[in-house]
Amino acid sequence: MNSIRVNFISLLRVLIRWRYTGMLLLLLTFTACQSGKITLTRFDDSPIVDSLLAAAPHLVVNTDIEAERWGATTKLGLSTDSLILGTPSNIIAIGDSVYISELFGNVFFAVGADGYLSRKIGGAGKGPGEFTHLLGIQYNGSHVFIKDTDRVQVFTNKFEYVSSFSSSILTIYSFSVSPDYVFLQCADKDWLVCARSTSPPHDWISSIKLLPVLNLPDRSGENVTMLTASPDGNRIAVAYTGLPYIFVYDNKFKHLRTIRFEGRIVRDFNPIAGPPEGAPGGMGPGTNMFIFMMKFINSRYLIARTPGNSNYVFDLSENDYKLVRKIILRPINDAEERKDVVAADFLLHKDYLYVSSAWEEYVYGYAFELE
Repeated sequence: MNSIRVNFISLLRVLIRWRYTGMLLLLLTFTACQSGKITLTRFDDSPIVDSLLAAAPHLVVNTDIEAERWGATTKLGLSTDSLILGTPSNIIAIGDSVYISELFGNVFFAVGADGYLSRKIGGAGKGPGEFTHLLGIQYNGSHVFIKDTDRVQVFTNKFEYVSSFSSSILTIYSFSVSPDYVFLQCADKDWLVCARSTSPPHDWISSIKLLPVLNLPDRSGENVTMLTASPDGNRIAVAYTGLPYIFVYDNKFKHLRTIRFEGRIVRDFNPIAGPPEGAPGGMGPGTNMFIFMMKFINSRYLIARTPGNSNYVFDLSENDYKLVRKIILRPINDAEERKDVVAADFLLHKDYLYVSSAWEEYVYGYAFELE
């Protein structure tokens, strides 16, 4: 596990020189979600980023607005005599059951409608249905796709093994599925997000390439990506984790909109995670993440977690493209509001938005009422 953690962290580490280039002159028409003047910020210097920002209208999100505090009202993953949840990571729902993977573990758990752990699935190994280090679990309505260290295994919705294909990408959030595609980090050296077919033999779809590799002479960690597809496959959101932008595409892979974060958090954001001379122990300076996590929870709402543990909920239905909530999530019985739930994954299931966190004992549920 330690080696996987080091490898994952090493993907984010890079020498970055702080650059501030002022107001971007290439913006097309954009829609601001909140009133008030916003100074547009740039700290990257790349013609590739320029072309992406100029390719579609912007939804500008003012990060200075006050967040709502949501307190959990229910929880999943309650212990039984023989089963104890460890470090919750990815979560999916099939029917009435919820399945929770362990971060970098080799098992995941089934949770019944009563909230209690009902069974443990998987185990250590490299055979069918075995895992070395779980890096993601996704469900596309017909099959379950589970990302391991060097492969993706495909199962029926009853967890019957179907097939597998190789994938050596170690980044935990560079993995998502739709009814037709499995989105992964490319093997191609010039592109970062590519797609495979969800049907055997799961070949690469050569024409589907999202996010070009950034060619900055003093950086490399900015090429770490975040991606998510909506359940119906009509929207794909991708991002460089170290930049304050989310690029949204349709099912024809046309760039529709860029979600652009602005405000004090962006102006104060320093992408340098360590001193230029390197960190103790011989590790070089690294890249801070701006986009920590994002997820389509249904075919309408996209959630993204940014610095300050703020969770932004966007309505992308039709052509709305608007921010509907900025949320700080709290556990149950935290009346003094001293603790935040640091989200690892989101799941909209029945009337609740469930949130997993490797730092929490349970998966917490929040009444999800945005109408």
